[in-house]
Amino acid sequence: MSKTLAGASSASIRKAVQRDLRIPLDHVRGATDDDGFRGWALGIRSPGTAIPGIISAGTYLKGGDKQFVYITRGTHPVVIELNDDKWDRIVLGVIDAKSAAMRINSALKSM
Repeated sequence: MSKTLAGASSASIRKAVQRDLRIPLDHVRGATDDDGFRGWALGIRSPGTAIPGIISAGTYLKGGDKQFVYITRGTHPVVIELNDDKWDRIVLGVIDAKSAAMRINSALKSM
């Protein structure tokens, strides 16, 4: 049975210039809640959308890493570190990033 981590709605992904966001759980190294992943700290957007304080969405490049980002106002970043995937990490804005990171890490432990 293949386990998959899915973290954003199809509508959210389309806004961020991606068709689908499905990550095999065995590609996930771990997750953290990290408010440092916002604004200019994300790197260079290519392609995507950014309206300061409202939305950061798309692919961001920084220090040789490629990350998929979808953060909106009122959410907190959960950072999902990946192996063997299109991106080095996924940064998603959620209401409770600490809880989301704990759930992801628990799923990894139960594999």
